[in-house]
Amino acid sequence: MKKFIKKVLENNISESDKLKMLQDIAEKKVTPEELAEIVTYLKSKQAINIDLFDSTDICWTGWSWLDRINTSTLACLKLAKKWVKIAKHWNNASSGRFGSFDLIEKLWYKIPNSKEETLDEYKNNNIAFLYAKNFFPFMKEFAEARKNYAKPTIFNILWPLLSPANSDYQIIGCSFEDKMELMIETCKILWRKNVLVIRWEDWLDEITLTWKTKIYELKNWKIKNYEITPEDFWYKKVSLEEILEKDINKKIELAKQIIAWEKVWAYSDLVDINLKVVLDFLSK
Repeated sequence: MKKFIKKVLENNISESDKLKMLQDIAEKKVTPEELAEIVTYLKSKQAINIDLFDSTDICWTGWSWLDRINTSTLACLKLAKKWVKIAKHWNNASSGRFGSFDLIEKLWYKIPNSKEETLDEYKNNNIAFLYAKNFFPFMKEFAEARKNYAKPTIFNILWPLLSPANSDYQIIGCSFEDKMELMIETCKILWRKNVLVIRWEDWLDEITLTWKTKIYELKNWKIKNYEITPEDFWYKKVSLEEILEKDINKKIELAKQIIAWEKVWAYSDLVDINLKVVLDFLSK
C-alpha cells in the first residue's frame, strides 16, 4: 500500500491503475502496522506543521449516508464556548452532502487559510479549523479514483489518523464497525495518548440517542471496548426519525439555535450527549 501511494505522489501511475489499486486494497486485510506506516509516511509530507498538544482533536470517517444535522461540528463549537480547546480536522463531505465545511461557511465563520490565521482563531476562540486540503494538498491525486470507485476506501480510515494537530486527546467517529479495532490499534502503535473510536448501532459515526453506541478507548497505553446508552448520561431514547433532517436550510436554522443554547427537541440532546461524552473522557 505504501508503494502504491508513493507511486501516485510521484505521478508514476495512471488513473485506471489508481482505481484498480483502490479495489485491491479494499479486498485486502490491512494490519495496524501497515496503516501506521502509511500514516507516518504521509505525515512526513504534511505541507503545514502545527502542534496543538493541549487540544482535543475531533474527526469522523464519514460515509454514514444518513441525513442529519452536523452533530460533531455543533458539539465542537459548543465545547469551544466552554473553554475546551478543539482541533476540528475535516475534509469535504462525500457525494455532495452538506458537511462541516459547508455549515461553518453558512454560519459565517472565517475558514483559516494559513498557519497564522489558524493559530489566531485557536487563541481567540479555542478552536482550530484544520482543512485537510491545506495540510495535505497532494491527496488531490487520489480524488478522481476515489470518486470513480464510489465506495468507502482506505482514505476514509486515514483522514482521522492524519489529523495534523498532534493533540493529546482524540475523538474519532467511525462508520465502519469492522474498522474500529484497526483504528484504535493503529493509534496505539503511533503512540497516541488518549483516543476514543465511536460508532452507534444505526451506522452513524457519532454518539446516538436511539440505542447503543460502541466505543473503543485507548488510555494509558491500554485498550478497552464497551457500550454506552442515552440513559447513562440521563437522556431518553428517541426514534431515528426524530434526529434526521434532510432540508439544508432547516439544518442551518437548527444549528444557529443549538449553538445559541436554545432547546430544539431531540436535536439539542443529540449534540449535548456528544459534548458530554467528550467532557467525560477529558475528565478521566
